[in-house]
Amino acid sequence: MPSTSPVTLDPNPPSAAIASILSAVATNRDAIAGLDAVRDRTADFPTPLAAQLTGVALHPDSRQLADHALDTYWADEDRQQNLLRSAGTDREVIIGAGFHAATYAAIRVLSGYPKPLVLEQRDRVGGTFALTTWPTFRLNSPNRPGRAGIAGDQATNPNHLPGAPIQAANLSMTEFQTNTDIAFVIRVALAQFADVVTNAEVLTAAGIDYEEGVELQIADRGPLRVGRVIDARGIGDPRDQALANGTTILTFDQFLQRMTSPWPLRGVRRVAVAGGGDSGKCTVESLLGIAPPPRMSAAALDTVERIDWYAPGLPTTCEQWRQEIRGRYQGIGRYLRADRLGGRRLAVLQRRAQPVALPDTTLIDGRTYDLAVLCTGSEEIPIDGLSLDAFGLLTGAGESPVAREHYDLPAYRVGPHARLPFTQREREDGIAEIPGNAVSMWRTSTMTAALAATLPDPGQP
Repeated sequence: MPSTSPVTLDPNPPSAAIASILSAVATNRDAIAGLDAVRDRTADFPTPLAAQLTGVALHPDSRQLADHALDTYWADEDRQQNLLRSAGTDREVIIGAGFHAATYAAIRVLSGYPKPLVLEQRDRVGGTFALTTWPTFRLNSPNRPGRAGIAGDQATNPNHLPGAPIQAANLSMTEFQTNTDIAFVIRVALAQFADVVTNAEVLTAAGIDYEEGVELQIADRGPLRVGRVIDARGIGDPRDQALANGTTILTFDQFLQRMTSPWPLRGVRRVAVAGGGDSGKCTVESLLGIAPPPRMSAAALDTVERIDWYAPGLPTTCEQWRQEIRGRYQGIGRYLRADRLGGRRLAVLQRRAQPVALPDTTLIDGRTYDLAVLCTGSEEIPIDGLSLDAFGLLTGAGESPVAREHYDLPAYRVGPHARLPFTQREREDGIAEIPGNAVSMWRTSTMTAALAATLPDPGQP
């Protein structure tokens, strides 16, 4: 039965970027079905804008149109130049346009402060989750409604983005959501609460003095003086991208891009995957056909016959896998079993791999492969003036670290980029037992939100 509770008036009317989405969808006959579907259920949402964005996100045609509208809006060069020219020492700048940039911007604006300016080095906003416009991997945390919280607390939603106009739990009933669900949430949060400039790579950061802010040097755009810098560059760029050739040796990012193309694995029969982290597991899922399906693929054309997974420390048998690996990746374990002829489609080799590119193939330890995928982690691309050793831990009201603060500049690192240590409480709760939790968004999102809610205006002590 529909709710009869009154709809809360939205204190933040749609931004120009959000308005571009709604206008594009409302004038398209094929895409408007999503908006029509929620029109009679608006009272079930906290605001009319949340209802509209949910309708847009739930209909494939309208979501695709919305993504295109946002990309077009953000790419407008005149708008970008006006934003850069109007920036000054009363303005906050966020480096990076991913989950934590969206969290900071949303909480900042909802706390009564002006919109931050976001600088993204790529041409697409949304961080790792938005590397592709088609679903290519799933989130680790279960899909459930609720507020932000820690793993294991069934009353909370680990995939929650604090302050966002819409949450990922609104977009899907699946057990584990796809990357494009959380990407849509990130993108609309930034569209609503930030001014975004794409293709803006920050090269250096230098102090004017603490009161006067920071001067950023942006590639091909010149210097930019701002009052405060929030460094939210996430987990970094692929560590072994120098080894990749884009054809027979790919980074994880390049592999995701390949999986969105038609017939992504046609002619690929033997594959090597290097690295046993989450990106390695997502890659193996795609190769086995248990990840979100490619846009255009078929078993007769896109079946990988053999996967050698070079991953020190991972279980090598199905039984060990079921005992040691968390539920999100349980499905991989059954492929470690031998078939009735004694062959296995997936083999875990507990050693590191160093691929060598040949003209039409790649070579690892004397074995040839049609494709090698490097999932060996990420590393920071340094910005002169913002290196990690220039920052110290900043604690919040509860004496737990929420960010890193620059020793000399009004600058802060947030999210995975801050490399925040586990707290004593997190060790007691068992969160620290899984090293990957150090960069999990559910762990650090509330820390970023706390920083955004408590920092004064730029220039104030």
